[in-house]
Amino acid sequence: MNARERVNGARIKADSYRLLAEFYYPPDQGVNELIDALAESLIPIHPETAPCFQAMRMENLSLEELIGDYSRLFLGPFVTVAPPYGSVYLDPANGVMGSSTAHVRDCYLASGLDISDDCGEAPDHISVELEFMHFLCIKEAEAANEGDLDRALHFSRKQGEFIERSMAWTQEFTERIRARAGTAFYRGVAECTSALISSHLGEFALPTSP
Repeated sequence: MNARERVNGARIKADSYRLLAEFYYPPDQGVNELIDALAESLIPIHPETAPCFQAMRMENLSLEELIGDYSRLFLGPFVTVAPPYGSVYLDPANGVMGSSTAHVRDCYLASGLDISDDCGEAPDHISVELEFMHFLCIKEAEAANEGDLDRALHFSRKQGEFIERSMAWTQEFTERIRARAGTAFYRGVAECTSALISSHLGEFALPTSP
C-alpha cells in the first residue's frame, strides 16, 4: 500500500477502536449517537456488520434496560457472564491482575503510556486495551503522514504483537457475549469487536507456503 492508503487505513481503525472502547463503559444518554458514529467508521471496512447496527437501532431499548444487560454481562453481582478483563481468560488460576496484566502494563509503558490512578480500570480491561490499539493506530498514521515508513511499520508491528499476545482472550469474551446477551445491542457490540480484531490480526498473518 502507498503512504496515503496506510494513513487512511490506520485512521479508520483508530476511530473504530476508540469508539468500540466507549461501548464497554456503562451506557448513557449518548448511546444512539455512539451507534451512528461506529457504524460510519466500521461499515465501510466491515460491511458484514451492517445488520448488527440495524438490529441495534431497531431494538429501541430504554437506558435502564441497556444498563441492566451491561451489569449482568460485565459486573455480576453474583456470576459475571463475560468478565471484561484479559487476565480472567489468560491467567484463570490467578484471576484479575495476574501476570498477563503486568505484561499489558509493560506494553503501555514501553510505548510511553501509563494508566493514571484515577482511570478506575485495570490495564487489561477491554476498553483500556481498545484505547491502546487506538493509540498505536494513530501513531502509525502520524508516522506514515510524515513519510517515516520505518516508524509507521514499527507501530504497525506493535499492533499485531499486542493483538496476538494480549488480546487473544477477546475471542472467548465476545463469544460469551453473543451467547448470553439479553439485547441485540450487546450482541452487536460483540460482533463488531470480533470483526475488527480478527481481521486486523489477519493482516499480519504470514502467507502459507505452496
